[in-house]
Amino acid sequence: MKKWFFLTFVIIASCNPKVVSYVNSKANFSQFETYRLVTTKAESKTFTPENTLIFDLIKKSIRMEMDKRDYIVSNVSPDLTLRYEVTASTRFETNSNQVGPYYAPQVNTRTIYESVLLMELYDSKKKLVWQGSYDLRQQKKEKKASKAIEKGVGHIFTSYPYRAKSAKIDEALKTIENKKKDN
Repeated sequence: MKKWFFLTFVIIASCNPKVVSYVNSKANFSQFETYRLVTTKAESKTFTPENTLIFDLIKKSIRMEMDKRDYIVSNVSPDLTLRYEVTASTRFETNSNQVGPYYAPQVNTRTIYESVLLMELYDSKKKLVWQGSYDLRQQKKEKKASKAIEKGVGHIFTSYPYRAKSAKIDEALKTIENKKKDN
C-alpha cells in the first residue's frame, strides 16, 4: 500500500523538477557495502534496441554513482538490492481557436511524453532503505540521451549521501556540482 501511495505521489510531484526521496532513518548504513542491481520490468519484457540502450545507460550511471560511494557490485548475498524502473506515460493536449466568424476553428493537438525514473534500495531483509525519483522531462534540453540520463541519475543520488560502511552523511555527495568534479 505504501509503495502505491508513493508512486501516486511521485506522479503528482513530477510536475516539479526536484527529486522526491525517502530515507529510512532506522537503517544501519554502516552495515552496507555490497549491492546488486535489478529492474523487474526490463527483465520481464522484450524491448526495442533504443529502450535496451536506455536501460543500459541507466545501469551505467547507477554503477558510477555507487562507485563514487565506494559500494561494490555483488550478486552473491549482497547487503543491498538497488531496483530501478522507468514509468512512462503519454498524454495529449488539444487546443482550438476560432480565427474569425467565417473561418473554421483551428485544432492543434500535441503529444506529451512523461517519464519518471524511480530507484529503491532494499536491505537483505527486504526493508526499504532509500527511495528516490526524478522527472526525466527536466532533462529534455539535453540533446544526448546519455547526458540526460546521467544527469537524472545524478540528481536522484543527491538524496543518497552515504558512503559504503558509513552511517555519516557525506555533504560532498549532496550536490550535483561536486559530482561533476569527480568525473
